[in-house]
Amino acid sequence: MASLDAPTIKVLSVDGGGIRGIVPAVILSEIQKRLTRELSQTFDLIAGTSTGGIIALGLGTLCNNGKPYTPDQLLNLYLQNGSAIFKKTWLTPVRQLLMPKYSPDGLQVTLTRFFQATEFCTAQTPLLISSYNLQKQLPFFFKSHLIAARPDYNWKVTDIARATSAAPTFFPPFHLTRGSDDYALVDGGVFVNNPSMAAYVEARLLYPEAARVVVVSVGTGDRQDAITYAQAHKWGLIGWAKQIVPVLMDSVSEAVDFELTTLPECTYYRLQVTDLPLAAGKMDNVAPDNLATLQTLTKNYLAAQAPLLAQICAELKPGRGSDMPGIGRPPAVCRSAP
Repeated sequence: MASLDAPTIKVLSVDGGGIRGIVPAVILSEIQKRLTRELSQTFDLIAGTSTGGIIALGLGTLCNNGKPYTPDQLLNLYLQNGSAIFKKTWLTPVRQLLMPKYSPDGLQVTLTRFFQATEFCTAQTPLLISSYNLQKQLPFFFKSHLIAARPDYNWKVTDIARATSAAPTFFPPFHLTRGSDDYALVDGGVFVNNPSMAAYVEARLLYPEAARVVVVSVGTGDRQDAITYAQAHKWGLIGWAKQIVPVLMDSVSEAVDFELTTLPECTYYRLQVTDLPLAAGKMDNVAPDNLATLQTLTKNYLAAQAPLLAQICAELKPGRGSDMPGIGRPPAVCRSAP
């Protein structure tokens, strides 16, 4: 049992959702403005999946000329590069029948420009980034806090971002090698699109004396995507191919919501824009009007949830609850940029 003076540990978790990463970027921008402190100095652990993994890496590493990116800068990543990442041509409808819908080139170029040569060991607080290893059929988590004891856990941030965002049917798997290690990695959203539970467990392992864990879980919008029996009952491989990824991701996220609300030593806050229109719910809708819609819907949500946001920020105001030597502090030999 934790002692009476044990700390309250604060965890940030960010969902996957492609271009809908705009939603958590806007939410986190409002939180950081209210706290007047970098989020890496507020949370004892930051977790992310897919687009949420990119956000977590941007917030948590020294990838922006020796400092983290702000949520507003991460928002601009989506606004300025979305059309290059999800680049459609007249061949796209045919291409997606036989291979991944998009070439990874636009994503790779964007991530390389954004993160440069930054290494994972520059993490300013423990980071947990999810992926899935096809070769072993097992989850694969990138954990920055293991680097001190396991230098081989240090990777280029660009590679981690590419691995966590390799959404099946959208992009090909990412091939990551080091020595005899060989990984075929895809988007962690196939098993943990909302990484809040994984983040909670990791926080408990990192901070076993914590009296309480506060989890702030930021979603990428709840889609209006009900599938009727009439629509689905005759689907085969082709019919399910376009639906199975979002169905899996949504169901996993909602299960986590239920699980974390039942834990007595966990305070779980879920920030989720509800009822996204069908067009806005797509992971790859980079039309200018949709980018504007996602921002507007999120700002309206924040206005409607002002009391909840004030409560969350009051919990976060004291900053990190931990002061554990070696955790969240990058090694002396570590690069943030070339």
